[in-house]
Amino acid sequence: MLLKSLPVFFVACAGGSLFSLSHIPLPWTLGPMVAAVLWKTWLKKPVYWPKKMRNIGMLVLGYVMGSPFTPETGRQIIGQLPAMLAVTLLIIAVCLTTSYLAGRATGIGLANSLIGGMPGGLSQMAMICEETKGTDVSVVTIMQTIRLLTVVFTVPFVALHGIAGKTSAVKPQAAPITIQDIPLLCVFFVAIICAISFIKYIRFPSPYVIGPVLGTAALTLAGIHAPVLPPPVIAAAQIFVGIKMGLDLEVTRLSNWRTIALSSFASVITAIFLLLGAAYLLSLLSSIPLITVFISMAPGGMSEMALTAMIANADLSTVVAYQLFRLLFILVVAIPTARWWLTRNEHNLCSSTGIQK
Repeated sequence: MLLKSLPVFFVACAGGSLFSLSHIPLPWTLGPMVAAVLWKTWLKKPVYWPKKMRNIGMLVLGYVMGSPFTPETGRQIIGQLPAMLAVTLLIIAVCLTTSYLAGRATGIGLANSLIGGMPGGLSQMAMICEETKGTDVSVVTIMQTIRLLTVVFTVPFVALHGIAGKTSAVKPQAAPITIQDIPLLCVFFVAIICAISFIKYIRFPSPYVIGPVLGTAALTLAGIHAPVLPPPVIAAAQIFVGIKMGLDLEVTRLSNWRTIALSSFASVITAIFLLLGAAYLLSLLSSIPLITVFISMAPGGMSEMALTAMIANADLSTVVAYQLFRLLFILVVAIPTARWWLTRNEHNLCSSTGIQK
């Protein structure tokens, strides 16, 4: 079966190389994603890419995201918990408000607007659709996909070309990995697998996103040094994830998908720049650089924003902490609350849903 994946892998590598040579942000994620979409469109048939490959990529990226955590950064993050809660509530409020306005313009209904604008995981939002009457999985999928793509393309561009030049962050020089680091990497690998297994056991969503971060962070917070992975390994992990993102992209299941996509794009762009203004104010009130605050508040995927932080020399541990806190808050608090409210009001919401299939 892996032989079937080789063509799209080589195409993705070419896409990543092209994006890298063109100095496009997140080249080894966005390049493979775009290449996979074009490859699937050109073939006009399903393209095979194992989910296990995506999970391996997330395992590597989760290790990278969790490795900057130290006892000192842990103490700093604990002190920022009230700010994290306030920022998370602000992000949710801004995203839901802009998506509500987009929903009014397209007539997709309040339920679809609410779930489609929630800055959480696409799969979790689709799960709520399946359990709530008056919602449409295709509409929500389009809105969530547009949100992720808009953030993934816009935030790195603004961060690298609009903000990064105004910061004085210095990228640390990482020591190359040696043969002596192999046993230590095995220890981290075991910790990550244990964390993933535990999260899957308690049936908590996104184990391959949260597990690697928590497993690695637990060891680094305990004072164990995390060896730095070679850049080609990190690039390969991004390729694995980018291919899956591209192949999962489907936006043509509705006749009015263009209208929904355009209104969703406008709402996400509005949300991004509103949050940029809020990030500027927060950076003035705190000692956190603007670029770190902005990426921390971006309503995108945790792995993509962490990679953006790495490239922009932002504080990776702070970005991951804020993004992880928001993800956990949405999964634990916001989604159950939305499910309860939508179920309670599903009779009224059903009559307000206007979707053209």
